[in-house]
Amino acid sequence: MKKVSFLFIVFGLLFGLAVPQTEAATYSDVPSTHWAAKEISYLSDFGILKGGSNGTFHKDAPVTKAQAAAILVRAKKLSLVNVPNPGFSDVPVTHPFYKEIAAAVNAGWFLKGASFQPDNQLKRIEMAKVTQLAFGITGSVPVEWEDMSHTYSGYAYVTPLLANGITSGYTATKFNPTAKVTRAQFAIFTARAMNTQFRMKVVTYPKKAASDIFYPQFVDTTGINHFTYLNEFYQEEGQSLVNYRNEIMELAQEDDQFGEYYSYGVSYKVPRADLSFISVVFDSYQYTGGAHGYEQLFSYNYDVKSDSFISLDDLATKANYEQAVINRINAMNASYYPYFGGPESLDELQYQFYMTPAGFVMYLNPYEYAPYAAGIREFQMPYSMIR
Repeated sequence: MKKVSFLFIVFGLLFGLAVPQTEAATYSDVPSTHWAAKEISYLSDFGILKGGSNGTFHKDAPVTKAQAAAILVRAKKLSLVNVPNPGFSDVPVTHPFYKEIAAAVNAGWFLKGASFQPDNQLKRIEMAKVTQLAFGITGSVPVEWEDMSHTYSGYAYVTPLLANGITSGYTATKFNPTAKVTRAQFAIFTARAMNTQFRMKVVTYPKKAASDIFYPQFVDTTGINHFTYLNEFYQEEGQSLVNYRNEIMELAQEDDQFGEYYSYGVSYKVPRADLSFISVVFDSYQYTGGAHGYEQLFSYNYDVKSDSFISLDDLATKANYEQAVINRINAMNASYYPYFGGPESLDELQYQFYMTPAGFVMYLNPYEYAPYAAGIREFQMPYSMIR
């Protein structure tokens, strides 16, 4: 692990905990390309995180309650001198994290009781609670999780972290409160709580339109954009999906043979959400009789700066980009279905794409240039092809 220079310490004292302008900490299992490398390096440089004696960080190992207490106590620089003994039966004064656990409990981050269970793996809902309490994070968003109601124990600790770009859903619509937290994940949460430079600039959260139908909403944590038009659009989209399902269920009443099997379901993901672009892709499935149902993707790509939804033409800046994209689609599609041809233009595919931080993805739905059995085909491409 690298040592922090004297000049950096002076700078930190004068201006707070700025993000170190250094390379990622030299843990053999944390390459510089890892999604948590910067946060792990930041916390390691301040002595908040520590790796193993063999030079590894064990990024995928679960965080225990004792380790979480130690990390947060170091982050908040709590005193370990003359801290009252919390009296846990399983945390004797000889425990390696006794002082840190005692300090964390004394600060009110963990509850007092007969036992502490120091080796228990930290859950996401517990992470939210101790992080919110330790850093005093405030704020809220009207989130409606698919797997966690407003009455769920710990819900109130999640919304401040979500509103400030410190945590997000496990999926687009689920928080997964009982999932275990890894060391890399806890590094992300802690670094974001400590330093706003690490926080998500755009936060997405789910709202419930009806049973099993959710739609996304967005918050700019920098305060620059209000996303009024964007959020109203998705509110309307959520209601449209509900109306469409209702229509299918009404048709089911008229089908004596297959009506009882009619169904419609839809989910979504947000592969990109930042201060430049926000991309949402829905995945729907419906059955309205016949041999099989039908699954398809549909997506919306939003330009934050222009406050408008865009097509592929709008995203592209290179002249005559179309042929390169067509060739890529046709080459990949033909490798599996050589006798079905492919698009000769992008006129009908201008909105059949979504964006990720690394590139864009074109997609073809069932029956498009392939048999139904081909299903949905997705074609990843770098932005350099069109921009």
